[in-house]
Amino acid sequence: MPASTYQRSYKVHYYETNFMLEASPVTVMGYLEETATWHSETVGNTIARLNAAGWCWVVYRYHLQISRYPRWREKITVVTWVQSFRRCFAYRNFYIYDAAGNLLGRAASMWIFLDAAGKKPLRIPPEIVERYGLNPEIAIPEGFSELAGPERPANMVAFNVGAADIDINCHANNKRYIHWLLEGVPLEVHRRAFPATIEVVYKKDAYYGDYILSQCQEIEAGDGIRQYLHRLTCPEKELELTLARTIWQDR
Repeated sequence: MPASTYQRSYKVHYYETNFMLEASPVTVMGYLEETATWHSETVGNTIARLNAAGWCWVVYRYHLQISRYPRWREKITVVTWVQSFRRCFAYRNFYIYDAAGNLLGRAASMWIFLDAAGKKPLRIPPEIVERYGLNPEIAIPEGFSELAGPERPANMVAFNVGAADIDINCHANNKRYIHWLLEGVPLEVHRRAFPATIEVVYKKDAYYGDYILSQCQEIEAGDGIRQYLHRLTCPEKELELTLARTIWQDR
């Protein structure tokens, strides 16, 4: 494993699973976030250091592809690395393996480096860049596609941002967006299929007390596959928060 990569292992807990005893998509996204955070801590780009300098990272894009979600008590390993830096952006990749070394999933992510107070993008300082090192390997060669919102949403679900949704940057954590998006998919689909692909672009922040509307529309796909377009909005602020596309495969 190249020195620029970092890995961390997890055991799927019962409280992290869904009604199928599988790690939920939100749980898997949590493993990715945890591994990326520990990578930064290990190389010295710690949360405390960023806070002291008035800097922060926020995720802008995710593209997750899963062949199978790990089950309760299963042990997995997440490997992550930084592929490249471009101005204020960092491109981070992930692989997810089971205990036998089989590849369960892969992910590409894009992060923005910000001034924490003003939420303004900053060019990533050389002292931050040099600590990571780079690994040019690309986990998902197709990268990030353009995402369209639903034109005729068939399902809509409403939420309010609560205290448990807020992260260290004082806005709703990116994993909560995934939860809200997937709630727009009918329950019978969750029973028969799983989200094999999740593509999401985070456009605006949601804050405590915000009213969130999750819109979802099924679009044409092949046999044994369901495809949905998603949008999160904050109607009271007239904001489009997130666009996403999910592809579901039969179990």
